Amino acid sequence: MHFAAVINPDASTLKTVDRDRLADSLRERFTEKGHSISIGFHHGAEMGEALTEACEAKNTDAVMAGGGDGTISAAAGIIHKTDKALAILPGGNMNLFARSLGIPLDIEPAIAALAAGEPKAVDIAFANDRPFIHEFSLGLHPEMIEERDRQKFGSRLGKLIGGMRSLSGAILRPPRVRIRMENGDESGRAIVTSVLAISNNPYGEGHLPYADRVDTGELGVYIAHARKPAELAAIAARIPVGTWAGMPQMEVFTATHLRLTRRRTVKAAIDGELVKMSSPVEVRIAPGGLNVIMPREADAVRGQ
Repeated sequence: MHFAAVINPDASTLKTVDRDRLADSLRERFTEKGHSISIGFHHGAEMGEALTEACEAKNTDAVMAGGGDGTISAAAGIIHKTDKALAILPGGNMNLFARSLGIPLDIEPAIAALAAGEPKAVDIAFANDRPFIHEFSLGLHPEMIEERDRQKFGSRLGKLIGGMRSLSGAILRPPRVRIRMENGDESGRAIVTSVLAISNNPYGEGHLPYADRVDTGELGVYIAHARKPAELAAIAARIPVGTWAGMPQMEVFTATHLRLTRRRTVKAAIDGELVKMSSPVEVRIAPGGLNVIMPREADAVRGQ
């Protein structure tokens, strides 16, 4: 296979990586496994154009996206329209979709696992025409992102601290999202909530919120029936250890299609990015709609 690597050197854990050493490692590992690889480093707005060019190249079988969840989501949004596969080189703070695929989070083990990996079809979800690989959410998360994006960060640690500060502020002033939800053949119901999260496959338990499998063909739906700051804080405190979904304030179910309607514009977070969408929002899952390079069973390191 020929891989085209498109790497964001501004991603959190890639900022301090030596580019020449990274490129040499990629070439060595992929050549050992009988592949060829081209490598490009691109900043910010250049990433979208570079990913598109890589996908359109006739000799490319797989596109490697190096960066955080935002970069990977953007890459998946382009690649899912093609017959090419997406290889993920984790470079962000959380790397949640990489965790779902069992890709090691350290650079060298990730390169080795991807070079030895195989193409596999996994699910991708959509909010209207916008694809997402991890989560679509309303309420607390987009409010936190909006506040965090007003700040400037000089380092990965600064961004993490800013995110925690923004989350605390949003919890102290809980949002109230009023929305009508229709689930399949149901007539629909009105919901008032501070948190509505819809995931591409249900989240696993006992770890950060990411799916243990990405081929179940189902959305995970999480609704918080908590309005007091103390209740929201309790939920947030249990998210890192993966026990939040079982709390009595949480309603959890699965679906394949949801219709969300409200009178005003919908402010949402999609894979960690703040977006505004016209109502109604149709959220659906496309089973097997994205090809990825999956580590072989022996190389998969889930939940690092």
